[in-house]
Parts: sequence; structure tokens; C-alpha cells
Amino acid sequence: MNFNMELPGLKGVNIEEIIEQENRILVYVSMPLKEHSCPACGVKTLKVHDYRTRKIGHLSFWGRLTKLMYRCRRYRCTCGKRFAEKAPFVERYQRFSKEVNQAMIIQSVQSKTFKDAAMTLGTSVSTIIRRFIKQVKAALPEGFRLPKAIAIDEYKSDTDAGKYQLIIANAETHEPIDILPNRRLQTIKT
Repeated sequence: MNFNMELPGLKGVNIEEIIEQENRILVYVSMPLKEHSCPACGVKTLKVHDYRTRKIGHLSFWGRLTKLMYRCRRYRCTCGKRFAEKAPFVERYQRFSKEVNQAMIIQSVQSKTFKDAAMTLGTSVSTIIRRFIKQVKAALPEGFRLPKAIAIDEYKSDTDAGKYQLIIANAETHEPIDILPNRRLQTIKT
């Protein structure tokens, strides 16, 4: 069956079939056959060892959760090594596509709660929290560690920045971390 539309994140992928179920959509995909280099010896091969079907979470289509049923080839080399083909839409050992991983990072930051983000993307809360922690670690400078507990307090000031200022401190050592010019929500978020 041929489809003439390209789905987000699936450019260059063969879409074999789309099945609509009550609460989800299954998209059967495969990659075109091409030569792959052996990770052990570097020799290029076209010999297919076997096929495996991987179920991969993808962005929701038409308001329904979507799963990619990816028919993944495993190649064999003359040196005896067996290895899976490389797919541009999913990393090795991952259960979610690259598009969903990016959406998880964005949703974990923008949603009110982790539970809201998880329900929107059809995954668990712990998965969203793991993606959030990974993003935070990447954004913080090397060697920077937040304290286990922080204290936030406002105090009246006489500066041009505003009537009240906000201090953020380490709750254990009482050392100031930052002093914000005002107590507005947008300032605190930034």
C-alpha cells in the first residue's frame, strides 16, 4: 500500500499500513534496503539476518496516541557479527521516537505538572521526570549543584526595581543563591 503523505519525523521511511483502532493509531513502517557498515570490522553488507518488530511511541495523530510498528532489519557480516540497521527516527534501545523525546523535554518544562505532560504524550510520569532531570543537567554549568532544599523569602526594599525583592537561599547553610529584583511570577520563572 502506498501513501503519498509524509508524517512528521518519518521522512525517507516506507509507510506500509496505517490501522486505526478505538483509542490509538498503529503505523507500520520499514526502512528501504541499503548497505550498512559492520560495527566490528567496517565491511559493508547487504545480507539480511532476520527481521524484528519494534513498537515505538510517536507523536499523537488526530488526537489519538500513535505507535510505530517498525519492522527492523538485522544484518549479518562475513565476520559473524549481527547488527541492527540504523533508523533516523529512533535511537538504539529507545521506545520513543526522536520527535517524542523532544516533545517530552518541551512538555516537561512548559506543563503545569509532570502528570499533565505524561497524559498529553501517553507515557508515565517517571519517564517525563527522567527527561526533565536530563534536560536540567545539560542546561546547568559544569560542577553546579543545587542544594537539597532552598528557601524563598520576600523583603521590603527601597530600590528602583520595585517595592519588594525576593531572596533565594540555601536552606541548610543559609547562604544566598540569588536576589531577584521583584516578586513577579515571570521574574521567578526566568
